[in-house]
Amino acid sequence: MVAEKLGVEVEFKEIEWENKYIELKSGSIDCIWNGFTSNSKDDDGIARADKVDFTYAYLDNAQCVVVKKDALANYTSAASLAGKKATAEGGSAGESYASSVTTVAIEAVGSQMDTFIQVKTGAVDFAVVDVLLAEEIVGKGTYADLAIVETIQIDKEVYSIGCRKNSDFDEKINEALIELLNEGKIEELAVKYDVTITKELLDRKTAK
Repeated sequence: MVAEKLGVEVEFKEIEWENKYIELKSGSIDCIWNGFTSNSKDDDGIARADKVDFTYAYLDNAQCVVVKKDALANYTSAASLAGKKATAEGGSAGESYASSVTTVAIEAVGSQMDTFIQVKTGAVDFAVVDVLLAEEIVGKGTYADLAIVETIQIDKEVYSIGCRKNSDFDEKINEALIELLNEGKIEELAVKYDVTITKELLDRKTAK
């Protein structure tokens, strides 16, 4: 919908998440639009907002902990993760959280989907992933033997679209987002996929 507003065609490229800034800076991609948490810092301590130009935050999210269902009773708080082996997508907010709660080296993988496999096979004790993804995957089908640890609550985060520094692409995307918001399209999508639009974006609605 945004591409239609901007009069451009979209090419979706799968990248290694750890290389996202390199891909963006080199021009291999024009924006990072994939569950990109904007209100956080990377492991180097630098705020992500200092590395890219973010659009308005459009979606509320959080990280969650996933374990084998038969081990669920062993995980009651963040303290219970200490000394356990963890996995997370390399360079993600999940990896940052996992590193903060266990002293064991994190098994970083190329994608969040890979983390579920790591837990399922017993290669690690727990995974830290986006709760929106986990709610769609965990406890179903191939991953019916996995569970979200509901007793461990991790700080809320928001998703934004990251663009190259000092480009005007973020501004153009923002204009398209507001048009779609005023047309009711974004709220329709939120209802369809059962997700929550950020207050930041909703407050920018101008259509009456």
